[in-house]
Amino acid sequence: MKQLLLNPLILSLLALAALIYIAIGFQLINANSRWTKLFERVCVNLLMLTISGIVIGLWSKFNPETLYMVDKTLPSMVLQLGTYAICCLFLYSRLRHTLNNSIFVLFSFIQLNPAFCFYVFFLTLSFLWSVTPTYTLKASIVFLGITLFFAYVGKEYSMKELFNLLLWHHTVLLVMSLIFRASIGDGWSGVLGHKNPFGFTMALAVIFLYVQSVATPKYRIVFLSLSALGVICVQKANSGMGKVLLVVLISLLVFLRFIRRLPPRLAFASMGVFLAVGVSLVILITENAEYIIVEKLGKDMTLTGRTLFWPLVVNAINKHPWLGYGYQAFWQPWLGEANPASGIRTPNFIPQHSHNGYLDMGLYLGWFGLALFIVSLLTNIYYAVLHLTRNKNPESVLPLVIFTWIIISNITENGIERIAPSWMFYVLMTARLTLDRVESKFSPNSQFQNPVPVELSALFNSSSSGEGR
Repeated sequence: MKQLLLNPLILSLLALAALIYIAIGFQLINANSRWTKLFERVCVNLLMLTISGIVIGLWSKFNPETLYMVDKTLPSMVLQLGTYAICCLFLYSRLRHTLNNSIFVLFSFIQLNPAFCFYVFFLTLSFLWSVTPTYTLKASIVFLGITLFFAYVGKEYSMKELFNLLLWHHTVLLVMSLIFRASIGDGWSGVLGHKNPFGFTMALAVIFLYVQSVATPKYRIVFLSLSALGVICVQKANSGMGKVLLVVLISLLVFLRFIRRLPPRLAFASMGVFLAVGVSLVILITENAEYIIVEKLGKDMTLTGRTLFWPLVVNAINKHPWLGYGYQAFWQPWLGEANPASGIRTPNFIPQHSHNGYLDMGLYLGWFGLALFIVSLLTNIYYAVLHLTRNKNPESVLPLVIFTWIIISNITENGIERIAPSWMFYVLMTARLTLDRVESKFSPNSQFQNPVPVELSALFNSSSSGEGR
């Protein structure tokens, strides 16, 4: 069969047939805006599921992170990039509209969230000082491409649509994991390959499903039942931090009911206190892991291994404190003795990453890069508080739930520093909150009553059209 497929005549016929099908698909999808929107939603959902870390079947083969892996084969890369290119081609009519506003959107980002823009720019240029510049260049290009794509999604979708998107995403992961129920040791890992990310993901799924039950009373029993299944998954994952994260998120929902009535600045300060307490709780558990995790949460002692090598990671950051080692240029076991991380180990464990997103960010981009991200995060939290206090619908809690989940989950696992759900969700919220902030400045109900430019009006008529999209 392989020899038959490699025959030049057969290859030519297959290529011609593929081009014909692509042309037909392009015409059908772009002939009707509804079909284009539907196809876009399908592509976004599939990419999100791929990035979530599903390990069954061919899902992992299409994860964008595999594009810069050293063991990536040329045929696999061509297939993956070809799939992405065809999807972008089919979305030509949608993407063309976005390109018309791209300059305005870029300047809006730079003006209202400059730290986010400088962070992405800084990361993209990190190949200039990387210990493995070619590898870092490939990784940063992939990172930039995914960031731009989800910034586009955040621009085009309203906050309610983003909530529905994330609700669907987590519901699918919940159902798939209940079907497969893969286990690692004594804990479920679902379709995500490891029990800790699975526990974190299911904790977020519980919150989304509960909020949806409040937003749609007609189907409350359905969503509450699914939420209960999510709680069971968190328990079965046997992830101590997953359980802690679920408690923090449930507490957050109660807390947000209180602060949404406060003035924005007081609400922001209150949110800061809540996050400080939440982070302190996680640190307390980490430092007292043997008593709390083993005796109270019934989990193994994986956290103590992490705390042993975290000081070694900090020492490594201090060797390149300003710029770091370059994006994805520290944890490189294939380099052997030249691996910058060769000295990061404990007697019983050789880590593949820091098990802490902020430390990995510091390794890649130094303390300066980490500081840029923190400033961006604080900016986003402030915008999220404004969104909460100005919108009374149940979905208005989404940004603060996402940011809290990111902050807590990245203390004991990584994700925010690479192409992973943490970064994917962060970009979605950043784009939507930033553009909502722009819109509020020029809203007729704005305090300053600024006139709405033609370009701005066209932008927000398309990106904030609610359910019509």
